[in-house]
Order: sequence, then C-alpha cells, then structure tokens
Amino acid sequence: MSMALCEDMSKTKGESMGHLSCMEEGCIRCCSDRGNPFKLTAGDILRVCRELSIGIGNFYEKYCDIIWTGYRGTCLFIPSIGLVFPCGFLKGGRCEIYDVRPIHCRLFPEALVADNGNLNMYRGCGYKCIDKGVSVDKNQKVFIHRLKDLDRYELRTTASYFENFRYCVELKVEEIERINSLAFEVNAMERAAKKRELFTEAINKKNKEKAEAVFMKKLSKMGTKFPKADDGYLSAISKSFHF
Repeated sequence: MSMALCEDMSKTKGESMGHLSCMEEGCIRCCSDRGNPFKLTAGDILRVCRELSIGIGNFYEKYCDIIWTGYRGTCLFIPSIGLVFPCGFLKGGRCEIYDVRPIHCRLFPEALVADNGNLNMYRGCGYKCIDKGVSVDKNQKVFIHRLKDLDRYELRTTASYFENFRYCVELKVEEIERINSLAFEVNAMERAAKKRELFTEAINKKNKEKAEAVFMKKLSKMGTKFPKADDGYLSAISKSFHF
C-alpha cells in the first residue's frame, strides 16, 4: 500500500481518514492488480508468518503462488514467490497485516516518484494516486531510500537462497510477439494482467512444477536458515520519520 498510509489502519476512522487518499477514494488497485503482483522477500514471509502465528507452508498455500516475471531485454522468465492478487489480506478495503506488510507494498508508488521513475505504464489503469499525481517531500525521500536499501539487501539474500535464475524459462520470440499482440486486444487496465496470464500459460508445465517443488523445499527450511530475521526495523524507521 501507499506510504501515505503508514499509520495503523485500525486507527483510520472518522475524521482521521481525511489525509488518507487511498481510503478516502476507496482505491485498492495496488492490492488487487493481477498484472502487478508483489514479489516477497524472505524477510517479508517470516515477518508475516510470525504476525499470523502460522507455518510458512500454510502461508504459501493460502496467500501465495509462484509468479513468473520477464527479464527485461530477454525472452527469459524468472520464478519467484509472490502474493496472489487480489491480495488475501485485503478485507473490507483494509489491510489485515498492515504493520508487517511487504516492503514492496510500502514503497509503491512513492519510490517510483523519488527515483524519477516512469509512471506512464500505470496511468489510466485504475491507480487513482498516480492519475491524480504523487509527490514526496525531502523527509519522505530519506525514508524511501533507506527502505530501498533494505529492500535491495533482502532481495539479494532471497535470490541467493532460492536460486531463482537456475529455474528460469526461455520462451521463443514468436511466442512472446503473439502474446503481446493478443494482450493489446484488451483495455489498458487489464493488459498487464492478460500478458502475465498468457506468459504463465506458455511456460511448460514440467518447468513450473519443478520450480514450485524446489521453492517449497526451500520454504520448509527458511525458519532455520534465517532464525534472526529482524521484524522491528520497519516500525523503527517509520517512527523515526513520524509517518
């Protein structure tokens, strides 16, 4: 969710909702866009599982899936663990795990703005914050860049643990061109979701099953691999910047 919502969602009632644009406008696009699911870091998974007091396997079965993401400039698709969208933690327009939500949820979309990123791919796709305009002040940028440093560290650690690149799949150029042409038959709001669906369908079933089997074994050992994963740093960072 947007970093504009860094306060506890349980407190966002009555007059206090005035400054929470996502809540005020009823926009949950970043929690439900099937074309833009969030990858999870090992830290994300461990923090959420501790918060919910559930096993990692149960967490995966109920809320996650293997998502295949194209590697820019190639025909390669790389598997990783991500949340199934619409997110299973979205209840009545509110996030049930707000205090321990994944880092990528915290960074979107302000991180793109802070880095002068291209927001055009999200325009007209139901993201009200982006269509209306997103801005960040200097204090927020400090917070964002500290969080991005943490995100990069966790992503490297997670990729090293799961060895995602060992299980990447290469599609033929013709297949990618065919899927891209089919995706343009749907409206802009659904295009990314349609492309992701078609690319996933095009990947050989055996390759998908192999990646999932390996990832499940890795997940079962994650608690012992990362026994001291920090779950307090996010709240500490947030409090230090009063968001």
